[in-house]
Amino acid sequence: MLIFALALAAPTALTGTQQRYIACVVEIAILADAQRRGTLGGRDVQAKGKRWTGIVGDRISFESGQPKEVVGFAMNEAAKARAGRAADDVQVAECTHRMNSELATADAVNGPLPKPQKPQ
Repeated sequence: MLIFALALAAPTALTGTQQRYIACVVEIAILADAQRRGTLGGRDVQAKGKRWTGIVGDRISFESGQPKEVVGFAMNEAAKARAGRAADDVQVAECTHRMNSELATADAVNGPLPKPQKPQ
């Protein structure tokens, strides 16, 4: 019985979707670093990328049952695996779009409610 309870409480491995989100976080971080150094232009993703990284990390930690440190380690390992490869412009564009749409949704959810209207 104890083994069964431990098996249910054990954290799960990261899914393919979660790994793709981690890969996107890495792409955004590389883009933000290049923008910070002034080697790449375009819309600044530094502040948005930092915020989105926290959102993605929290979500993956919650969904997988892994502690934040394990998710952070997975992000670091993904960054090491990505190092040295040229950027894929299509993937960067997809990741930027994903980040912007998720942040817009988060802003809409966390925004103030409209003022009540008086019945007419």
